[in-house]
Amino acid sequence: MARDRAVRICVCCGGGIFITSVVTEEIESLLKKKQIPYKITPQKITEIPSLTGVDIIVATGKTSASNSEGAPVLIGLPMFTGVGKEAFSDLLLDTIAKVLEEE
Repeated sequence: MARDRAVRICVCCGGGIFITSVVTEEIESLLKKKQIPYKITPQKITEIPSLTGVDIIVATGKTSASNSEGAPVLIGLPMFTGVGKEAFSDLLLDTIAKVLEEE
């Protein structure tokens, strides 16, 4: 996996900052543990289609939105509830690897 630049992740919520904060902290913890440089920014879930300059979008709620630039949209609620957290973590790491390999 190319680690010469930070992976750009956007965590999107429906309005509540608490869930976004928890999900962001969990993702940060995972990426630090795996020594993957990252930059995480918060956005609203309604902005998913128009987000630019991001590698991966993690939504904290259900959405069928897609990104106009083709950034993958993952549902990150397992990072909040803990149910399916390991599977989501694996999916996120796999997605990061694919995104960085495409460069």
